Amino acid sequence: MGLPNRRKLYILRSYSNNFLKLTNPWVALWWSAAFPGFGYILLGDFILGFILMLFELVVNTLGHINRSIYFSMIGDFEQAKEVLDKRWFLAYMAVYVFVIYDSYRRAVEYNKSYILAYREKIQDLNIFDLAPLGIGNLDKTSPANSVIWAALSSGVSSMYYKNIPNLIFSLFWIGLLSYKSRLLEGIHYTFIMDFSKAKEVLEPQWLLFFPSVYVFVIYHTYILSIYNNKCYDLTLSRFLKKDFQKKDFPLPIKEE
Repeated sequence: MGLPNRRKLYILRSYSNNFLKLTNPWVALWWSAAFPGFGYILLGDFILGFILMLFELVVNTLGHINRSIYFSMIGDFEQAKEVLDKRWFLAYMAVYVFVIYDSYRRAVEYNKSYILAYREKIQDLNIFDLAPLGIGNLDKTSPANSVIWAALSSGVSSMYYKNIPNLIFSLFWIGLLSYKSRLLEGIHYTFIMDFSKAKEVLEPQWLLFFPSVYVFVIYHTYILSIYNNKCYDLTLSRFLKKDFQKKDFPLPIKEE
């Protein structure tokens, strides 16, 4: 009886799935710099990523960091310094720098684990999980479709790759940021060509969160679709090799 695999390539459940994958450490670092927590979510550390996103939301809002960035972008540096709460900003920066470093470090280590897991001959590569409240199924998905649905529906795109925790959190973030930034009102006034009113209703402190969250949801959906397909192909190839490529496999029709 062989030893169980030391590392898993992926895990499939009826409510969610997760993949051990190769990730460019610089990409993980960049996403952590764009928004603390994104690098961890990209690597598959969802709980840590969600906690850090909440940290970013609370501390950035209390420190008026986005508002300060907004005034800096329009050249009003005196107002940028005035609105910034330095007590929260200094506490924020320590965590911000560590998260960037740690996401890079984790990406390097997880890449090593992926290579070792891939080389293990014994892997519990399940493609189906049936539970009372749901069905988990590993199947081929279209990366292009995933990007389109992520762009159109944002958080709802998590349903495309069956990740309920991501679905709940993405809907929370997109809904909260859209409401607090008054983004939809701004879009409405833009459509009717009332640009001054559009600028008036938008709330920069919350609006500056939105682009990072929106683009990351699209990117993350695409990456998960790619690795979902890779795991499906790997599972199928190993299954066929194990059960249908044996020399003594009894063919249905034997040659005379």
